[in-house]
Amino acid sequence: MRVVKVLNNSLVLALDENGQETILMGKGIGFQKASGYEFNKDEVEKVFVLQDRSVSRSIIRLAAEIDSAYFEISKTVIDYAIETYQMKLLDHIYLSLTDHVAFAVRRVKEGIVVPNFYTLEMRRFNPNEFHVGQYALAVVKERLGIELPEDGAGNIAFHFINAQIDHPYNEKNRRISELTDNVLNIVKYYYHLVYDEEKITYSRYVTHVRLFAQRLVSGQQLPEDSSRLLYDQIAEVCTSEFACVDKINLFVQEQFGVSITNQEALYLVLHIHRVLEDGKIGQ
Repeated sequence: MRVVKVLNNSLVLALDENGQETILMGKGIGFQKASGYEFNKDEVEKVFVLQDRSVSRSIIRLAAEIDSAYFEISKTVIDYAIETYQMKLLDHIYLSLTDHVAFAVRRVKEGIVVPNFYTLEMRRFNPNEFHVGQYALAVVKERLGIELPEDGAGNIAFHFINAQIDHPYNEKNRRISELTDNVLNIVKYYYHLVYDEEKITYSRYVTHVRLFAQRLVSGQQLPEDSSRLLYDQIAEVCTSEFACVDKINLFVQEQFGVSITNQEALYLVLHIHRVLEDGKIGQ
């Protein structure tokens, strides 16, 4: 396989023997490599054939934004899940987990703590995935010297549940996917958006909406925040986004017979706001 472009120390864009574009992954694989370098098979740990263009393009974009150490951490954790629990995982886990870990580390560095209120349920009903999440926290601490909160193991476990091809939650995942698409479409038509799927902001937005959908389908929404201080402050400046979330809430009430909690509404507002601020076409 011949190098086309070095994306970072852990990722390389290459051409295989048939001229097919691929992304090669491996610790230090891009170090001191130049265009035209020919790889031996034993130098490559993971190959992404660029048939799923959305995954490959997102990996390329992410490689330009975050340190290669996060890709190496994710691959270590994914390899552990496969070897320990024989998980059959979709390729998008390499993207979603890398982005999640990088974002979680940044939150800790900035002193932001987002509690996970379903950690106990995750530990009880998905022990294998939760154990992988705990392993991920240990790898982050070892590699980066950053201690992520234990609740983070539950969030990471969700990524492994979503990425498994034969997970028993498949029917639930179908409902989650449908709800995710519906929420994205409500926002899209409310603002007459043309989503720019090339941007990492969009990927993060979709990831959040899917996690929101997963909590809703599982009956595990974030609870109401009785203080409402942050909610009320943001409501003053994000009136349009809150109006859009009201539309989502009406849909949720019709489909699930429940209302979105104020914490869930707040996080949806913030992610919609970021998408709008990132150059989308507004009302």
